[in-house]
Amino acid sequence: MRFSFMFSTSVAMRDNMASILSRILRLPVAGKPLTILDLSAVPSEILNVVVSVLCRLLFDFAVWSDGAIPILLICEEAHRYAPEDERAGFGPTKKSLSRIAKEGRKYGLSLCVASQRPAELASGMLSQCNTIFAMRLTHQRDQELVRAAMSDAAFGMLEALPSLGNAEAIAVGEGVAVPMRLVFEELLPEQRPKSASATFSGAWKTEVTDGETFVQEVVDRWRRVRR
Repeated sequence: MRFSFMFSTSVAMRDNMASILSRILRLPVAGKPLTILDLSAVPSEILNVVVSVLCRLLFDFAVWSDGAIPILLICEEAHRYAPEDERAGFGPTKKSLSRIAKEGRKYGLSLCVASQRPAELASGMLSQCNTIFAMRLTHQRDQELVRAAMSDAAFGMLEALPSLGNAEAIAVGEGVAVPMRLVFEELLPEQRPKSASATFSGAWKTEVTDGETFVQEVVDRWRRVRR
């Protein structure tokens, strides 16, 4: 509505921010309190803008709602949106995420950053994390950054970082009473996200009978952004 002066009076102006926020935040919840925003199909040229706008929307909503609805924003592969390398860009996104990390708790907005490469994540993000769950890390640089972000009480456990098993983690911070090594409860196979590695050996033994039809189906799914 702020840009209505740019359009003639004959153009119908609609303020649909409330409906958009209701869809993003799932209000009413109706038993489904989780929203997943799949940005994998968003072109890299505008991904920065999309993520920063979403973060600003959530922060402003939390401020003006006086924290009435607690929100947890989880950024999967966070090093894509908040990279340490300044040459990678994403300045507005890093600024928005940093603001949520620093001020969001006052308004009921929390931030969870998940990354397999902490060394590529903006250093300021880790320093704002009150609770850290460190899973298996084999790269020396990643281990050093996690050690720098953790308290001295967890240093003895951090030696096990390269040898942690699947679903194992070292937890430290406000979310746990004392630093501990724990095992997450595994989901049933039908409840797990599609994140397992492709079975190369099995796929290579199977021949695609109609290659042209197969490629056409892939292109159709690609264009329609379907999984």
